[in-house]
Amino acid sequence: MKYRRLGRTNIEVFPIAFGGIPIQRISEEEAIRVVRRAIELGVNLIDTARGYRDSEIKIGKAIKGINKKVYISSKSPNRTKDGIYEDIKISLKNLEVEKIDIYHLHGVNDKESFNKVFSSDGAYYGLLKAKEEGLIDFIAVSSHSTDLLEELIATDRFDVVQLCYNFIETKVEEKIFSMALERDIGIIAMKPIGGGVLPNPKLALKFVLQKEFIIPDPGMETIEEVEENVKIAMDPSPLTYEEWEEIERTRKELGQIFCRRCDYCQPCPQGIPISVIIRADSFIKRLSRDNISSGWFYDAYLKAQNCTRCGKCLPRCPYGLPIPDLIEENIKLVKEYLGE
Repeated sequence: MKYRRLGRTNIEVFPIAFGGIPIQRISEEEAIRVVRRAIELGVNLIDTARGYRDSEIKIGKAIKGINKKVYISSKSPNRTKDGIYEDIKISLKNLEVEKIDIYHLHGVNDKESFNKVFSSDGAYYGLLKAKEEGLIDFIAVSSHSTDLLEELIATDRFDVVQLCYNFIETKVEEKIFSMALERDIGIIAMKPIGGGVLPNPKLALKFVLQKEFIIPDPGMETIEEVEENVKIAMDPSPLTYEEWEEIERTRKELGQIFCRRCDYCQPCPQGIPISVIIRADSFIKRLSRDNISSGWFYDAYLKAQNCTRCGKCLPRCPYGLPIPDLIEENIKLVKEYLGE
């Protein structure tokens, strides 16, 4: 098995990481079994976050007593120095470890967040403090915005970046990959299966694995998913002509409904977080029912019901998505899921 070097961290990683979002949906006992099966099969990087409800706690219990080296990556959306420092302490307690290998500024997706994390009391300096004290080893950042990724990477302050990459979302191929590689920054690819909406998960993961400098981290919640993903990761064969044909067909089919989260459609006059609500199918597939029926997603769902179909978002979308129609369809989807 050829492991992959995660940039300047020099961590040698199994070709895929374990994405810790979906284990929110399953029992603690089952989550422990799933995580341990992944480790047993060779996976040695586990990715989670403060925002993933009890994911850190379940992972902590799963890795306790494990006789193999397992690297942990976690994240916090806190934007202040003191706030993220306290979040790191909570993560350490939840994970039952003395040090976290990689810690991210979570979701730096807009200029406001960028400015906050680098202000004098910003979260970046909380990560520096934690690193100086030996609480974390490497500083990282995750972002859904290609534009912000350019600015984040250009600072050369991060050891690892986590970004969206799959065969629909390929904009990062234009500049981001080369910028990160030039600075020896490790790359973790979230959403390799498009948040669970790409119709052929095996092919989607195989596509991302073609780039050997990337570590995809598909979310997994069953032993079957773990075993299938590991099997794909252990087969380094190139994509066949037939597989490329299927990718192109899927691109054409999903091109007019797949949101890339660029948020160029904003601001909405009704305050609707458009890229959240039109990805309802993905959230329903990955998050727990509690995540859907309360909190930030449910707030987005309620705001979406105020859509007036004014159409101001339409010319702003670079992909020509029929946004008002998608909002309406996804409202119906959530209502059916919640039984409203």
